[in-house]
Amino acid sequence: MIIKRNRKKSAIVRKIIRRAGPVVGAQAPRAIVKRNHGGVHPRSTVGSGSRGPRFPRPRLPRVSFHIPKRFFVFAALLGSVGLLAGSGYWVYQSPFFRVTTVTVEGNKRVNTDTVVGAADLLGASMFTANLAAAQKELYQLPLVNSVRVEREWPNTLKIVIEERKAWGTWEQGGVEYTIDRSGVVLGVGPAPEGSPSIVSSELGSRRQGDHVDYQAVDAAAEIYEKLPRQLGTTVKQVSFIAGKGVQVTTANGQTALLGDSSSIAYKLAVWAAMAQQAQAQRINYTTIDLRYGNRPVLQ
Repeated sequence: MIIKRNRKKSAIVRKIIRRAGPVVGAQAPRAIVKRNHGGVHPRSTVGSGSRGPRFPRPRLPRVSFHIPKRFFVFAALLGSVGLLAGSGYWVYQSPFFRVTTVTVEGNKRVNTDTVVGAADLLGASMFTANLAAAQKELYQLPLVNSVRVEREWPNTLKIVIEERKAWGTWEQGGVEYTIDRSGVVLGVGPAPEGSPSIVSSELGSRRQGDHVDYQAVDAAAEIYEKLPRQLGTTVKQVSFIAGKGVQVTTANGQTALLGDSSSIAYKLAVWAAMAQQAQAQRINYTTIDLRYGNRPVLQ
């Protein structure tokens, strides 16, 4: 570095002074150092006072325990289902929901104990009690016309019965039996006064629950309803004769053979027309055979 000083001229010879230190404000040159990782530093020598080779430090792998949110949702749902299942099983097995009481309504002639015994529901679970099977058994009782079984929680079943109603009298072998409209024998004894009556020529006796001839019952029901309007007289007796069918006797002493229960209304209309014609022609008859439809025979 050359330093110029404003001084008076001197006899001293100027010198160029080279300084080893850095100049103020100057930057030192940057050195590029190349490190040989995993090996021996090129400037290092074994046995020297330097540090020796540098080796990479072992690092443990990082473990991440990230649990998705849906896992917690699924676990909560699974727990809820398990809780509900356990509660349901406890309720199912609980004696609190066992049938301890069976009530019967609507029965007058059918014994209550008979109904309860036929249903066979005491002690069953309220959840699995087979009500359909109980109804089927109750329909086997002769006097039961319809039945309904209902649950009354927590431990009661109610049986509502509609008994068969007396409709008419079926007389056979000199014994009178009460029957309903479908021809089921309800018991021994006549039906209430004024009810239809059918006298059968069949032999033997009847028991409660037996079915008499349904065609005779259907024919008698229609005869008792329509004959007074069409012939102007009342029914004295309806008979069921084996091999001939239904026969009706009126209060004025006339008898008609009707055969089976088909076309009763038509046969009665033919009878009424024949009665008017016979009266106009002054023909007396006691019996009319209507078993052949439009070919009546007067006797």
